[in-house]
Amino acid sequence: MDRAKRYYKMFCPCDKKHMKVVHPTPSDPDYRRNLIGQLKRATCWEWSK
Repeated sequence: MDRAKRYYKMFCPCDKKHMKVVHPTPSDPDYRRNLIGQLKRATCWEWSK
């Protein structure tokens, strides 16, 4: 049985289509907070307040 890991790919809305890979079941409890921080620091991702 092949247990391939599955990931989600997020593409930014800019013309360059930057990609961010997201793990669906991370082992780090701070994964979500760190991911959101990384996306907020990137210039091509926009967040509404």
